Amino acid sequence: MVEHLKKYIRGDKYMWTFIMMLVIASIIAVFSTATVLAYSQHGGDIVGTVLRHVCLLAFGVGVMIVMSNIPPKYISGWAPLALLAGIGMLVMVLAFGTSRNGSSRWLSLGIVQFQPSEFAKMALIVFVARQLALNLMNPNNALKSAGIAIVLVAGLVVLENLSTCLLIVMSCCVLLLIGRVSFYWIATAGVVVACFFALLIFLAPYPPVKNIFPRATTWRARVERFADVDDSEKTGKGDNYQAEQSKIAIAVGGINGKGPGNSQMKNYLPMAFSDFIFAIILEEFGIWGMFWIIIAYAGLMGRAVVLSRHCVKPFHTYAMLGLSFLLTIQAIINMFVAVGLMPVTGQTLPLVSMGGTSNVLTGLAFGIILSISADVNENLEKTTSSAVAQDNVQTRKSKESASEEFDEADAVTYSEDN
Repeated sequence: MVEHLKKYIRGDKYMWTFIMMLVIASIIAVFSTATVLAYSQHGGDIVGTVLRHVCLLAFGVGVMIVMSNIPPKYISGWAPLALLAGIGMLVMVLAFGTSRNGSSRWLSLGIVQFQPSEFAKMALIVFVARQLALNLMNPNNALKSAGIAIVLVAGLVVLENLSTCLLIVMSCCVLLLIGRVSFYWIATAGVVVACFFALLIFLAPYPPVKNIFPRATTWRARVERFADVDDSEKTGKGDNYQAEQSKIAIAVGGINGKGPGNSQMKNYLPMAFSDFIFAIILEEFGIWGMFWIIIAYAGLMGRAVVLSRHCVKPFHTYAMLGLSFLLTIQAIINMFVAVGLMPVTGQTLPLVSMGGTSNVLTGLAFGIILSISADVNENLEKTTSSAVAQDNVQTRKSKESASEEFDEADAVTYSEDN
C-alpha cells in the first residue's frame, strides 16, 4: 500500500519534509486562534472551524500531489493560457468583485470566493520563466513579452492591493536577474516604479488619485503610522493597533513561549488567524516557533537553489527559483510586519495562515516546484546509475586485464622453470 502511494507522491523528499513542517505549524496555530473566528462568524463552532481549515489544507496538499505528477513540459505549455485566465479574472474582480475589509479583491463563484491575484501572480512567474527559457541566448529579448505581462498584471492588481503588486514586481525582477537580463533595464524599471509609488503616496489625498486608487489614502496612512511611532492618533482599531498588539504578543511569548493554546493576544489581535498568525506562533512557542517557521522556508528556498543547479532545461531552473522566491518573499514580508519591521500589508504566511483558496493556490505553486524537483532527481538518479555502471565496466575490464597479465606471467615462469 505504501509503495503504491509512493508512485503518486512525487517530488524531492526534503521539500516534502519542509512543506509538512508548515502544514503542522498551520494546524496547531489555527487551532489556537480559531476561537475568535468561530464565535464571530460560525456561531461558536470551534471544531467545525478547525476542521474546515484542515480540509482546505488537505485539499491543498492534494493539489500538490496532482501537480507533482504533471510533467513540467505541460506546465510550460499551459503558461500563456494560465496568464490570460489570470488577467481575465483580475478584470472581472474589478467589475464584479466582492468587497471585504474595504477592498474589492474577491471573486465570488457561488459558495466559493477567491482572490484572482493569488492565481495571476503564480501564472505570471511561470510565464516569465517560459519567456526566459525561450530566449536563453539573448535574455533581453524576453523583456518585451515579459514586461508587457508584468505591467498588465501589476497594473490591475495595484488598483486594490498595493502590497501584492509590489510582491509581484520584486519577484519578477529577481527572476529576470537570474535569467541574465540586463541589470540596467531592471534598475531603470525599479527606479520608475519607486518614483511612481512615492508620487502616488504623496498625492493620495487629492481627488484625482483617490478616484483612480480608492485605497491610496489607506496606503499613505500606513506609511505615516509606521514612520511616526509616537503619533497619539494611533490608539484606535486601525493598522497601528494591529501592529502594537502583535508586538505585545511577541513580548509576552518571550524565549520559550506560553505553550500551545495559551495565547491571550488572539482575543485582541485582529486577523490573528491569518495576517498576524506569526505573532501568535511566537507568543505560544517563543523563539523555537520562530526557528521552526524560518527553517521550513529557508529549507525550501535552499533546496530549490541546490536542485536548480542540476536542472537540465532552463525552464525548470527559472520556474523553480521564481516560484520559490515568490513564496519566500511573501513569507518574509508577513514576518517583518508581525515584528514591526514593515508597515501593515495584509500579506498572509504561505501555507500557514488560515485561508480558503489561498492555501489551495499555494499548493498549486508548491506542486509545480515538486514536479520540477521530481524530474531533476530522476535525471540525477539516471546519471548516477550510468556513472556507476561505467565504473563497474571499467573495474571489470581492469580486473580482466590484470588477470590476463597474471596468466601470461605464470606461463613465462612455468616455461623458464622447465
